[in-house]
Amino acid sequence: MRKSFKSGPNIRQWVHDRIAFLAVVIFVVGASINIAVDQFLSQDNIWLHPIKEFSLLIALIGIVSFGYEVFLRDLTFREYKQALQEILNPDAVRLGIQGIYKNRSELGSATSFEGLFKKVKREIFIGGSSLLSISTSSRELLKEKVLKGINVKLLLMDPDSQVVELITKQGGGKHTFLNEIKTSLLLLQRVQDEIEETAGYSGKAKLIVHTYDTIPSHSFISVDSGDSTGVIIADIGPYLGRSTPRPSMMVVNKKNGMYDYWQEMNNLMWENSKPVNFTPVESLGSKTKTLVLSSGRETDFYDTQTESWRPASIAQMDPGWRTIKGSHWIWIRESATLEEAKTGSQNKFRVQFDIPPGKQESIIRAELLLRSDDACHITVNDVGMNQEFGGSDYPDPFIIDIEKFIKDGENTISFELICFAKPNAEIPEDNRTGLIYRLHIEYRE
Repeated sequence: MRKSFKSGPNIRQWVHDRIAFLAVVIFVVGASINIAVDQFLSQDNIWLHPIKEFSLLIALIGIVSFGYEVFLRDLTFREYKQALQEILNPDAVRLGIQGIYKNRSELGSATSFEGLFKKVKREIFIGGSSLLSISTSSRELLKEKVLKGINVKLLLMDPDSQVVELITKQGGGKHTFLNEIKTSLLLLQRVQDEIEETAGYSGKAKLIVHTYDTIPSHSFISVDSGDSTGVIIADIGPYLGRSTPRPSMMVVNKKNGMYDYWQEMNNLMWENSKPVNFTPVESLGSKTKTLVLSSGRETDFYDTQTESWRPASIAQMDPGWRTIKGSHWIWIRESATLEEAKTGSQNKFRVQFDIPPGKQESIIRAELLLRSDDACHITVNDVGMNQEFGGSDYPDPFIIDIEKFIKDGENTISFELICFAKPNAEIPEDNRTGLIYRLHIEYRE
C-alpha cells in the first residue's frame, strides 16, 4: 500500500496569517485608545485631541494593512510577477507560452494529466498517432471525467491506413506501431463499454473516438478549447515516425498568441477524421482480455534506507535515449547525485499484476518491451532471464516473450538496474540511468 506524504509548512501562508493578525491587533489597540481616552482625560486637557488623533491614525493603519494583506497583496503580487515575466521573456508571455519541454519525460515531470484536467469545465480533446499512453495510464481518469459530464474527444491513426506502413518503415526494425494502434482501440472500446454500463450514466457527456489516415502534423492535448481558460500542449515540429524524443510547448488562450494557431490545426485534423466503428475492433478482441502496464505509477523501487517498496519517479532522460509508447523512463529519483554518477548504482524495481484463476492456459500473448541504461537483469516470478538487457538508444526495444513464466494469481516482474561507475563524471548528467518498459498480456475470457 502506498503512503501519501504531507508537504512541509507553507511559509508564505504562515507569514500572511501573522501579518493579518498583527494588523487586527493594531486596529484594536488604536480603536480602544480612541474610545477609552475620554474616560481618563477631561475635555479641556491639552493631550486629549492629540492622543485621539494619533490613536485614530493607528486604527486606520491597522484597517489599511488588514485590507491590503487580505484583499490586495495577492493581486499586486500577481501583477508584479506578470510584469517581471514580461521583462524577462516578453515574447513568451506575449504569445501565451507557459512552458517548453524537450521531451515527453520532461513534460511528465512538469505537469500530470490529473493536474491538467483538474479544472476542466466541458471538454478534453487529445490527438496523436496511437494514443497508447492515454489508453493505458489515463483510461480511468478519462472515464471519470465523462461520468462527471465532460466530453472527451480522442483522435488517432486508422490502423488500415497506408500511412501506417510508411511510418513503420521509417521506424525500422520490428513493426510494433500497428499493434500499438490496435491495442489502443481495443482498450478505448473497453472504456466506452464500461462508461455505458455504469449505473446512473446519463449520456450527457460522451467518449468520442475518431481516426485519420494521413501523416499526423503533431500530437496535442487541448482542455476547454476556445474558452478564456483554455490550455493546449502541442508538439513542436513535424511527426518523424519513430521513437525520437519530441519537444512540446504549453500555451494558454491569449489574444494574438500561439493558441489560435494550435486550435486551428487541431480542428483541421478533427474535421478530416472519421468516427470509429468499434464493430471491427470487437472481432479482434471481443473474446479476449487485455492487460497493459507501463513504467510509471505501477512500478515500485526498493528503498534500502526504509527497507520498503516505494513508487518510482519519472527520470530525466538522456538526449540519446529512446522512448516506448505509453511509458516513462523511471528511476528511484528524478536524477542521480554526482557521487552516484561517479561510483555507479544498483537498484531493484518491480511491477505486480494479477491473472484470474484458470486463465494462465488461455494466454494468447505476454510480451515485455524494455530498454534500460546501463544494464538490467529481469526476473519473472522467481525465474531469472539469462540475458542482460540495455539498449537505451536502440531503434527498437527488447521484446521479451514471458508467456511461459506467467501464472494464475499474483505475478511479479523484478528489474535489477545497474549503472556502471564513471569516475571522471563532473555532473550527475554525465552518467544518467533509467528504465522504461511496457507489458502487454492478452488471454481468452
